Amino acid sequence: MTNARGDEATLLARRQTTFGTREVDGDGTFRKLPFYSYDVTPTQELTEDEAIQGDAYPGDGVGGLRNLAGSMTVPLGLASIGWHLRAMFGAPVTTNPSAGNYQHIFSAGAQPAVIYSTHAIRHTRVNKNFVQDSLVYTGIDIDAAKKGERARAMFSLVGREEVNPVGPGVDITPGIYTTDPVPVKFLGEVLVDGAVAAAVTRLSFSLKNGAEADQETMNNFATAASVEMGRWDLSGSLDTRFVDNTYYNLADAGTPFDLRLRYNITADTSLLVRMYSVRLERAGIPISNRGVISAPFKFKAMRPSGANFMEFTLKNQTANYFNL
Repeated sequence: MTNARGDEATLLARRQTTFGTREVDGDGTFRKLPFYSYDVTPTQELTEDEAIQGDAYPGDGVGGLRNLAGSMTVPLGLASIGWHLRAMFGAPVTTNPSAGNYQHIFSAGAQPAVIYSTHAIRHTRVNKNFVQDSLVYTGIDIDAAKKGERARAMFSLVGREEVNPVGPGVDITPGIYTTDPVPVKFLGEVLVDGAVAAAVTRLSFSLKNGAEADQETMNNFATAASVEMGRWDLSGSLDTRFVDNTYYNLADAGTPFDLRLRYNITADTSLLVRMYSVRLERAGIPISNRGVISAPFKFKAMRPSGANFMEFTLKNQTANYFNL
């Protein structure tokens, strides 16, 4: 008997039309996506029936509600990341500025729609497949710092159910992004009010849309009845070197500013994350040793005035993010 290995696992994805109805199997219909880790898993509590039976044996087992939730970490591939952004934000505004080059703008909408996905996880060595339906992306986390490793993003998800279908796999010949460059982390730049920021050593943020599985509506099943959208929440931290009072003053005055994270590979291949209005929490300048003094600041996004809340601008050579 052989063991399943992570390096032989495959993640396949397709947009799903209707809650509760997974996408049908078919060769050449799913996308094969790269990933670092995948921890979207099913759970079900098992409790004991406490009916008195006249002996000391345990009661019958009672299965609880069935849930599907977790997270996955993926490369910030400047082609494949658009698939995930499309699943979280909806269809982008796409333009074609020059032959073979495209710009996709994904925005956090004022009334976000629920977008469903079907995922299939294939374990090649042991020939096992798991299919997850009605998945909804609930958040994205990015941690940017000057490091010699590939940039990545973590997405959180909820869904309805996982099944183990019989057969060789959902899609034997899935589509792939043949060109999917991933920027190295040290290529990241932070911009404050449109200008490259000085003395920033790290920017991390977490964007949530408040989506959650509805496990209260009675639907004659142990699984969720639907997925309900919530409201946006954006928070993070900005780590800086203490060279002047720029960030201290922004925090002290509660001044909102435009914060951006940019990864450039070429003029036609890049990712720009823009947070339109954030405020730093008031904090002092801690001194912990005799070395370089750093000043970390937490931030929260504020309600913008006449502008978008948050958007991702992706430039690449991918024409669209439709299903195959």
